[in-house]
Amino acid sequence: MTKTILFVDEEEYARKALQRAFRDMQGEWEMHFAVDPGKGLQILAAGSVDVLITEMVFAGQGGLEFLESVRQRYPQTVRIVLSGYADRNVLLKSADLAHQYIVKPCDDDTLKATVARAFMLKELLDQAPLKQVLTRIGALPSLPARYAELAAALDAEEASVQQVADIVEKEPGLVAKLLQLVNSSFFGRPQRITSAAMAVSLLGLDLVRAIVLASSTFDQFKGLNVKGSTIDAMWSHAAATAAMAKTIAKAAGLDAKMADTAFTCGVLHDIGKLLIAAHLNDAFKAITARMRRQGGSMAAAEMAVIGTTHAALGAYLLGLWGLPEAIVKAVAGHHCPTAQGMSGLDMAAIAHIANGFANAGKQLADTRQPLADLDYAFLNTSGLAEAVTQWRELCARLLAGEAH
Repeated sequence: MTKTILFVDEEEYARKALQRAFRDMQGEWEMHFAVDPGKGLQILAAGSVDVLITEMVFAGQGGLEFLESVRQRYPQTVRIVLSGYADRNVLLKSADLAHQYIVKPCDDDTLKATVARAFMLKELLDQAPLKQVLTRIGALPSLPARYAELAAALDAEEASVQQVADIVEKEPGLVAKLLQLVNSSFFGRPQRITSAAMAVSLLGLDLVRAIVLASSTFDQFKGLNVKGSTIDAMWSHAAATAAMAKTIAKAAGLDAKMADTAFTCGVLHDIGKLLIAAHLNDAFKAITARMRRQGGSMAAAEMAVIGTTHAALGAYLLGLWGLPEAIVKAVAGHHCPTAQGMSGLDMAAIAHIANGFANAGKQLADTRQPLADLDYAFLNTSGLAEAVTQWRELCARLLAGEAH
């Protein structure tokens, strides 16, 4: 099937530069070029467009209005901003409309790699209705109570980065949004940022405050029509998995940055469950009802009801947002690390082990009993089985300490 890209830029030299840059891809990708949003919408109406790459500034219709029109009319299209208009307010407003924001000038290879990744991610899901739901999402739900806590910390006269970061780390949706923004080329970071605390530090408290206020992250949670205890359990599990992932990373001798990345993977590993709860509410009810009737894992119930899993959904969206590959792979592979082609202790393996430990609860302390959610064949093949026993004891003590 032909992969289609639409470039929208009113500057002729910019369009010609893009044509030259993508000339070697003409055999693989079908490319269209438009001079303004109006022409762009005509091309979108004429046929399916997989990826949109657009400027933000036009003489007529604004880029924000254009992105909103595309999101509403063609939600299956991946939306990437490529703009030389580096304005903070525009970035904030576009955060919920564009999947990624790339600042001109951009290296040709980087732009082509971004487009190739967008195509790859779209192939992860072969169900158009689910793609449409996911590509509409600009922010993820978070608990209103946490929002109040964060707002109070931000408004304090002597607000500290660490205090704010500690609150942010409890919210998977907000972690994902901050990492999306701090890793965009708008901020010009030479290295990929994978830690929520580092994201808060680099963005600064004023920008974090603006992002929190501008984003619909917290508002979307109000529409969830599910029992609060179910959602509360998701947050508690994410927190436990994150703490255990960081403990495992440190015990394995990984450096502080990698340990922070492991923590982030733990926070975000079940982000797909929130997507289903918030945006596929009827399906979420059917999934939980099936689990109550028949037992089994949530992933199995998801496959039966919607034909995919929360791991794939979460990885798909975080990939669209341009989060670091290590985090995307950890989210995708936290139930089955071998599916990501991994064979050693990477972030997917750490997330898998930490998730299994968190699911075990009190059973974690009895090291004689195998844990139902661990892939022991993978652990043995990877040479991790002996270390897992030691990590299990560490995490059992961590869980016991939290209980007291």
